[in-house]
Amino acid sequence: MDALNRLEIEAVLSSRLPNCIISCTLSADNTLSVDVTGPGSDQFTIVNIDRRHYQGEAGINKLAREILEEMVMSRQATRLFG
Repeated sequence: MDALNRLEIEAVLSSRLPNCIISCTLSADNTLSVDVTGPGSDQFTIVNIDRRHYQGEAGINKLAREILEEMVMSRQATRLFG
């Protein structure tokens, strides 16, 4: 994934998370931040993603799965403590 530019990353994550709006930021240190707006306008931000840990198709799939897991955990925590 470290060979993809911001728009390419947004497009590939959007294809794997079709009900979400994805916005990415690439930092000078080559890390990635992802803002996700999910169904129901739930908003999530994941920062300091080391793009070297998400190589190729398998890496993109892994990142999408991890984003979904974070969204689920966040929603569960909100319901539990909200």
